[in-house]
Amino acid sequence: MLDHSGPGRDLRSFALPESGHLLATGDVWEPYRLVDQHGLPVEPVAVYFKDLLAADTPATTLRSYGNDLLRW
Repeated sequence: MLDHSGPGRDLRSFALPESGHLLATGDVWEPYRLVDQHGLPVEPVAVYFKDLLAADTPATTLRSYGNDLLRW
């Protein structure tokens, strides 16, 4: 149960740090690439995406998973 009796939090200035982004490559064999804050590919994610593509997973799923990983 949530306790709402305490002071509220002002989240207007709350910002998550950017730790990377998802690139749309236009390449059918690597439609999306997750890169770190330095622009380098995140290798474990690249391997995971290749496994998904080998299983005939749609590129839209890779995009969704990549965006989820950025928020995780």
